[in-house]
Amino acid sequence: MTATSIRPRSRSASGQNRRAAAPLRRKRFWARLVTGLLIAVVFLGPVLYVAMISFETPAHFLRTPMTPPTHADLSNFSQAWNGADLARELVNTVIYSVVASALSTALALLIAFPLARRLVRGHRPLYTLLVVGLFLPLAYIPLFIEARMLGLYNNMPGYIILHVEPGLPLGVVLLYAFILAVPNELDEAAWIDGTGYLNYLLRVIVPLTRPALLISFLYGMLQVWNDIIGPVVLLAGTSPNLFPVTRGIYNFYGLNESDYTIFAAAVVIASLPLVVLFAFTQRQLVRATIAGSVRG
Repeated sequence: MTATSIRPRSRSASGQNRRAAAPLRRKRFWARLVTGLLIAVVFLGPVLYVAMISFETPAHFLRTPMTPPTHADLSNFSQAWNGADLARELVNTVIYSVVASALSTALALLIAFPLARRLVRGHRPLYTLLVVGLFLPLAYIPLFIEARMLGLYNNMPGYIILHVEPGLPLGVVLLYAFILAVPNELDEAAWIDGTGYLNYLLRVIVPLTRPALLISFLYGMLQVWNDIIGPVVLLAGTSPNLFPVTRGIYNFYGLNESDYTIFAAAVVIASLPLVVLFAFTQRQLVRATIAGSVRG
């Protein structure tokens, strides 16, 4: 009798709890929906607007810039491709971004491991300095003076070397956290077996920190690819063969006259390789984020 009298009470109590939690679930649903719409408007709105302008005619853009075109004008893309020499500039951009981000990721690993294992004196101040470097803008005036003094101005190797730094602080911070999760017993076993320092990093640390290496590489590549001020400061205007794509699209932008529709088409062309790259690496990025949250 006692058991039968308790069951209806427990069921009614659970039903009351569900009814009481229903308004809270509805509030959470609407809050998430509104937040998602705001994020879509803030981030996707400008992207979609630029894509819309790239299909407009100059007359339509000047007359009604906020309305979509009645028919797509694909000639903007051909004019942007030929007028700015985007083929050569895209090749230069790929070389700059891939090589610079690869060097940045390799240096980040070489810096993060001794800092995480406390193999150097002052590892904490050095790590703090790198964390502060995440929030500091790149000083282009001292960088320009340094480039002129060291012979790195207006040449491809110099431009690559000067773009190693933008992705370096984040790479060190990410790899520092991942290396801390690697057991010290692996280091001791490797030293006992006589494994060399670089060999140990390549065969043990690199596979265990692959998610952080991927994020560091993609972030460094994104910084170089989207750099606007760097090509203007570090490359002379008389060397169009060295221009990246961000420098070339400014051919359609001037003080007196600007071809905004062709300019937008050039921006879309320059952005497509990154969109494709991140679309193919989306699964790896999700795995890297999950691995980083579990290790953290």
